[in-house]
Amino acid sequence: MEATGPARKKPQILLSAGCLFHLPLSVIARIGHDAGFHGMELIMNSPKLAPGPELEAVNAILPIRSLHAPFRRWSDWGGHLPSWRATTALANFLPDADHITMHPPGSKLANLVKNRWFEKAYDLPLLLDAKGRIQFSLENMPWAEGSPFSQDPLEKLMAQCRDKNVGLTFDVCHMGVSGRDVMEAIRKVDLDLLYNVHYSDAVGYTEHLAPGKGALPLKSFLQHLGKIGYSRYLTLELEPSAFPDDLDATVEVLITMREEMEQQLNRTE
Repeated sequence: MEATGPARKKPQILLSAGCLFHLPLSVIARIGHDAGFHGMELIMNSPKLAPGPELEAVNAILPIRSLHAPFRRWSDWGGHLPSWRATTALANFLPDADHITMHPPGSKLANLVKNRWFEKAYDLPLLLDAKGRIQFSLENMPWAEGSPFSQDPLEKLMAQCRDKNVGLTFDVCHMGVSGRDVMEAIRKVDLDLLYNVHYSDAVGYTEHLAPGKGALPLKSFLQHLGKIGYSRYLTLELEPSAFPDDLDATVEVLITMREEMEQQLNRTE
């Protein structure tokens, strides 16, 4: 349904720390601040990212509003579930954080046995000891072409989200490299289920390209988000190679990207 009226809600545009993961977090925060982003999505890539003054200082530069739970090396935290609990504890600590994106555990037999707790979970926020403001979402991953008689992976993921009391992070390029029609897919997602969007371009199997460097209908996608009144997080998630080495030039590139995103979100025709 299209949102109407003069006060259409707009998404809050975040910068994924993964865009510039080779830089210190304080530098990433300064770049995001100077480029006008609403906040940061912090990638949990080390157990060293924990409550304390270092992240308080980063948050003071650019609010950490969303966290991305670990998606590899879970043994560094003692397992998949402990890694998600550590992410939740950090989100509870950060005053501006209210969302966590998570990759669903793999569906291979070994993963299913190891992560039986996930299959049994019916309320992930409760299981992970989240404060009331913290919401969770499961992200769509690249999907191989399945049997035409099997359940659509997106439909299955959305049902899983509702079953576990979480939302959906819609990753545009993951949908694209899966060979899916991005516009057809996003129209299947109820607005109340959409908590976060990971935004980047893709072509073939190449992901996380700068907008316009791939083949996805990103302008139409953003216009759709604007028209339906989507107002949660829209997270720019690119490879570091999308940016110049010079930090000031990186700020300028990000300003241009953010402004172009806002222009498409505001288009009503």
